[in-house]
Amino acid sequence: MEAQVVVLSQRHRSALERFSCSYLLLDTYLQCFALQDQQALKSICLLLVNQEKDIVGYVTLGTSTLEATHLHFNTFKITKSPNRHHPIVVIKRLAIGVQFQGKGFGRHLLIAALKQAFISSRSIGASAVFVNQIDGIPTTFYKKLGFIDLPNQQKLFLPMQQLHAMFFPFH
Repeated sequence: MEAQVVVLSQRHRSALERFSCSYLLLDTYLQCFALQDQQALKSICLLLVNQEKDIVGYVTLGTSTLEATHLHFNTFKITKSPNRHHPIVVIKRLAIGVQFQGKGFGRHLLIAALKQAFISSRSIGASAVFVNQIDGIPTTFYKKLGFIDLPNQQKLFLPMQQLHAMFFPFH
C-alpha cells in the first residue's frame, strides 16, 4: 500500500473522524485539538495518508528547551553544547490506526518526523529530538532507530549528530 506524509489541514476533517488507534487520548487529540494547536503554532501534525485518503497514522512535533541540570553527564557530552538550556524538538504524539498497526507504518512515520526535525533544526537550532515514554509504545520501537534512554527520566532522545549521519551518511 502506498501512503504519503502530509501536513494536517482542513481538507482532512472527514478523515479525522474515522481515525482510531484504540487509545482514546490520542484519538481525541487528533480529532479535536491537533489542527487547533497547529494553527496556534504550538506544534505541527504530520499525517500518513493512503490512496483512499484514510489517515494511516499521525505524529506531532513541537519545540522546547531542556535545562542542562536535567541531563546526565554522558548525555551532556553527546549533545556537545556548553549552554545551560538545550533547544530540542519533541515528538509529542505518535499513533497508527488500528487496521494499519504492525505493518511498518509507525517506523515510516517516525522516520519522516525525524527528517522534518532534522531539517527544522538546521533553521531554528536544536541539539536533539526527545520523546516521552508513553504507555502502549514500547521503548524498543524508538531504540531501534538509535534513541537513547535519558537516565532517571521517562524520556528517550536522539542527538542531531546521529540524525545527520542517518540522513546524510556520506557528508
